Amino acid sequence: MGKPVMTNSVANSTIAKDYTSLQAVASAIHKIRISAQRELEMARKLRADAQRYQRELEIKARSEAQQLILRTRLSTQKETEELIRKAGEEIQKVLADIRVIRITAQEELAAQRKFTDAAKIATLSLALQKDTKQTKKAKESLKKKKELVHN
Repeated sequence: MGKPVMTNSVANSTIAKDYTSLQAVASAIHKIRISAQRELEMARKLRADAQRYQRELEIKARSEAQQLILRTRLSTQKETEELIRKAGEEIQKVLADIRVIRITAQEELAAQRKFTDAAKIATLSLALQKDTKQTKKAKESLKKKKELVHN
């Protein structure tokens, strides 16, 4: 027994069904391809948007960092200048106090010198008075001796 023989119409019908089926598959594949290309294009666009957004963020972050650094520098400079000003004021106060102490010490020293000079003068005066008394006594004694010798 041999193979059954198909008729032309049955063969054409099968080929037509296969062709239609292949067209449907090709159409589905084409739609999938177009859809995939759209998805790829959307992904590329999304990636480009993300990269652009990243660059913008980087630029903004750098700018804000530079502004923060600048504000910090200015703030630090102001604080430093304020500390220097306060230190200068404190130094001037200390110098004024030192001047007052120096002047007071000089006045005290001058007063001590006057007291010392007065004490020296008083001592010299006492010594002179003592010498004067001794000289008077010596003169009186000499007078008495002369009177005794003359008498």
